[in-house]
Amino acid sequence: MNLIRNYSYIVFLFLIAIVSVAMLPGQEEPERAMTAEIRVNAGDTLFALHQKAETSLPAELWIEEVLKMNGKHDSTILAGETLLVPSKVMYSDDIQLAGEGE
Repeated sequence: MNLIRNYSYIVFLFLIAIVSVAMLPGQEEPERAMTAEIRVNAGDTLFALHQKAETSLPAELWIEEVLKMNGKHDSTILAGETLLVPSKVMYSDDIQLAGEGE
């Protein structure tokens, strides 16, 4: 029992060190994918919206991402509808799209 009392301060300091490291700056949650909202006009298609988005993400991947982000099962869009779209301009093979890594 004496041994525990003699070394309890070491355990206490160790716990403080762990909590301090956990609270260091730079330990924030990873940045979420950047998104934007666009309003669908009469005659718009997802392919046309992809071209207006000026992204280097290939059309097939961009459209697939838009469908996932908006919970759609097909490419039907309606005039006046607001869609959430990826706003990252430059595409890189290492970006994680919605639904990947789940």
